[in-house]
Amino acid sequence: MAWSQIVLAVGVALTSLPALVLSCKVVDWQPMSFPEQVAAAQIVVHARVLDKVNGTYGHWPYAYRGVLRVYCVFKGGPLPASITVDEMGRLTSCHHTKVDIGEDYILLLKRDGGMFLPDEVNYLSVAFPADQDHFDQVSRTCSLSNFTSLASTDPASQPGCVVNRTETGSSACLGSSSASHRQSYSLLAVVFAVFTFVQALLV
Repeated sequence: MAWSQIVLAVGVALTSLPALVLSCKVVDWQPMSFPEQVAAAQIVVHARVLDKVNGTYGHWPYAYRGVLRVYCVFKGGPLPASITVDEMGRLTSCHHTKVDIGEDYILLLKRDGGMFLPDEVNYLSVAFPADQDHFDQVSRTCSLSNFTSLASTDPASQPGCVVNRTETGSSACLGSSSASHRQSYSLLAVVFAVFTFVQALLV
């Protein structure tokens, strides 16, 4: 095979590869910690991946839609109990949030029109292990470390970063549905309502 034919074949092969094999180049890129990414993201959830299906832009099986069961909405809710997130997997070199079926994750998401997408605020994967360390970091970032304290759920401390329930009404407190947490959250709501009512009377 002539040298020119080899070069042509290599060129065709490279142009046929999805963009994911190329390195991601972002001007003035700076690292962000997990809490910083949580604070910057539109939506933060604890969810399980039920399935992966072909995505809007192809590149299957490298890129796909993730079908999720949402257990907990830390930020940006309420959300349906089941959602489909497009543009998951290795769509391009700068978009590569990969997940596995049957695994639980803390995911950073965003809405784009009628779709949910990964909110890759720092051009990195935003699928994090649903382990206690990450739960604790979300809790601290969203001021949720103590469910019995009014200060722990003060929206003013982290605007838009509070525990929400899914649209089915299931518990959304750090993945826990224990009665003690539900009762504490209900008590907080009652106390806050009484405080607001008294404050209105004094005005």
